[in-house]
Amino acid sequence: MMKRRSFLASGALLAFGASIAFFSMDLVSLAHEYEVGKIKVQHPWLRAPQDGDNKAQFYAMIENNGDAPDRLIGAKSEKFGKTTILADGKSEGPLTIPPKQKITLAPGAGYVDLLDIKKHLEVGWGLEMTLVFEKAGEVTIDAAIDAPDAKHAHDAEAMERWEKAHGKDNSGPKPDAHQGHEGHMMHHHDGM
Repeated sequence: MMKRRSFLASGALLAFGASIAFFSMDLVSLAHEYEVGKIKVQHPWLRAPQDGDNKAQFYAMIENNGDAPDRLIGAKSEKFGKTTILADGKSEGPLTIPPKQKITLAPGAGYVDLLDIKKHLEVGWGLEMTLVFEKAGEVTIDAAIDAPDAKHAHDAEAMERWEKAHGKDNSGPKPDAHQGHEGHMMHHHDGM
């Protein structure tokens, strides 16, 4: 009887753990989605400024689930001074999001220039900023800060190049990093 109770308790704990893991994964997926009115902003990210520069480019997918067009008219944060929206990557002006459509801001296409950066934007961290839509209003998001030459969000190769160029090689311990541990292990074995 005891084994059956232990088995049932283990099963209940496993089910509870699985539901917590599923709920946590759902929260993680929501962490890259923000909604205001009928607008949904997905996977916001930006390219960090090049060394010595004071501007960055912001990208995201913006979906309009409404029946009327809306426009991205600005972005603001205490970390930068102003923005320039380049809807097609060339022409300055608001970004129109047609009804029932999704627009992708990406390198080589449209983007938002974040200008006059006042505080350091650390690659690998996030930038809290507010996007301003003409009809939907304002939504605060957390955009991932990627390397200055990233081609897409979470570009691992660009991150690796940036880390190496800035002396932040996180590839793991070097082969001789554990040198000297042999004597430490010998000391423990000698005492036995």
